[in-house]
Amino acid sequence: MRSLSSTLLAAQLKATRKPVLKVEVQAYGHPAKADAIQWQVFGWQKLHGDSTTQNHHGVALPSDGSLDRIRLSNTTIYHQRVTDPGPSSDYSNWTNLGNTIADSHLAIAAQGTEVIVAAAGASSLYRRESSDSGATWGSWVNMNNTRPCERGCAVAFKPNGDCAIVHASDVNDPTSLYIQTRTSGNWSTGLGQRGGDWEMEGLAMYYDGDWNIIALVIDGNYLSVVRMIYGDGDQVSAGTWGTDQKIGLGRARLDIAAQIAMRRFETGWSWTTRGRARYQPTYWEKRQAVIEALAGESLDVGGAFLTLPSSYPALLSLARENQPWLFRLKPGSEFIDYNWNKASNINTVAPYGLAIDTDATYIYATQANEVWRTAIPSSWEPPTQGDGPGSKTTITSSHILGVTERIEPEQPSELEVELDNSAGTYNSPGSGALANLKRGSRVNLHLGYRTSQDETSEVGRYFIEAWEYNRSPGQATFTVNCTDAWGLLQSFRFNKPVEWNVSSDDYTVYDLVELVMQAVGGTLSYKSRSSLITSLYPKLEVHAGESSASVISRLLALVPDVIYFWGLDAYIVHPQAADTPEYEYEFPKGAA
Repeated sequence: MRSLSSTLLAAQLKATRKPVLKVEVQAYGHPAKADAIQWQVFGWQKLHGDSTTQNHHGVALPSDGSLDRIRLSNTTIYHQRVTDPGPSSDYSNWTNLGNTIADSHLAIAAQGTEVIVAAAGASSLYRRESSDSGATWGSWVNMNNTRPCERGCAVAFKPNGDCAIVHASDVNDPTSLYIQTRTSGNWSTGLGQRGGDWEMEGLAMYYDGDWNIIALVIDGNYLSVVRMIYGDGDQVSAGTWGTDQKIGLGRARLDIAAQIAMRRFETGWSWTTRGRARYQPTYWEKRQAVIEALAGESLDVGGAFLTLPSSYPALLSLARENQPWLFRLKPGSEFIDYNWNKASNINTVAPYGLAIDTDATYIYATQANEVWRTAIPSSWEPPTQGDGPGSKTTITSSHILGVTERIEPEQPSELEVELDNSAGTYNSPGSGALANLKRGSRVNLHLGYRTSQDETSEVGRYFIEAWEYNRSPGQATFTVNCTDAWGLLQSFRFNKPVEWNVSSDDYTVYDLVELVMQAVGGTLSYKSRSSLITSLYPKLEVHAGESSASVISRLLALVPDVIYFWGLDAYIVHPQAADTPEYEYEFPKGAA
């Protein structure tokens, strides 16, 4: 409730009284404006591009902030470490990390400062490790009782440092999958074979209670995306395999028979039908058909990669018709539910897909010749705080011809101040004596009554949006048009999609209202508030271009509370039937 002086209280009770008003214009430093609107959920920035030949590749982000990339060129594995990845970094230097089989898959992963690379030897799987974020490397280690990984490979870590490598091979049985696990520093010694019906053409994996795997498989004449789980006690019993499930992210007709015929492969088992010899292609011929399609033809599905950000749902990168797409696991669902959504295209050509990994702020997507980056949606922060109120100037009362105030609940309220400009006093706003009179400045409206001291009380704070000049015979006016906090909130548009409480309960309704208020430099406190506003954690998605006023309105629709503004200071109130009545202090109707 606003407090009035005893003289003003006495003056407003008189049968006859004359109103007095005062208008101040005060300099005001607002937060920096938002950057250009980013309409898609991810705003990809290309950090680097060159003419390096595309081939199998991978990326990892150790905890020191460096970017570690690997790529295959013929039979050579190349490694790159960029210590501070950004737009001005050098992504051109590569070092030879060793040799592998041509056209073979390889993989890289990091946790803390440990980095592991896995690649194929002639007859088994090899790994190479770094303990200093890829700065130096140990020797290649031949992993006994393994197969090569020319048909697929993925590495992932558990939070406790345990590790797993999953891989697929042409050797002996191309429909099997193999997994080696490291527990408490010791690698498993068995073959880790998982029999199955799938011919692999790519693998990706991350850990989240279980070893979660995405496999690209040859399914008849199709390439399909299949979800696999090697249990660790979360959704699937430890040491067992869950039931495979095809997921609808890509089921592309490869037409293997046509690919085989086009290349005149004739080494497979043959039979005769209608007088013509037919050939059942071997596993090797099918594999070669895929390799050659990757090398120059439009293979529809390829390059699967997975990552699990620390504060965002799991992400899957997958190439469709050589175009990379990023899918997000639906918030609240598990990997076993195979519920991927929020597909986002990255505008480049990537037949081997884009490898992805994340740090606390960014998602990096790379291939042999490119590096891309986008901010994780949940990392949105309000613009830099402005300076707030500064010096102020009082408008000469004799210049004020009229004041019109239009107040709307939960909508922009407006103030118009009409000034006499017959002497050209307001011809140069923003300069000289009118330095404070500029767009964004705060206008403080004071109302009162004629007393011995002509007392007033401040009743409203608005912000200048525009002004206009008007001329008529014998009159020239200068009108200042102002809006309130709701108007500023409506003008602020989110420059990117924002998602809150997607992975965990981070913000209550009250917290979110306070965060959004900061977008325009506002603050939030309360006179009273409901228990719900501080206990409800809504999963909220904000679309690019949506106004902060719209977001606050949506939040307040979830709770019984209302919001009031005093300039950019916002107050939450929980209305109750027993509340003490209050009143507004204003000019009497029809006052002269």
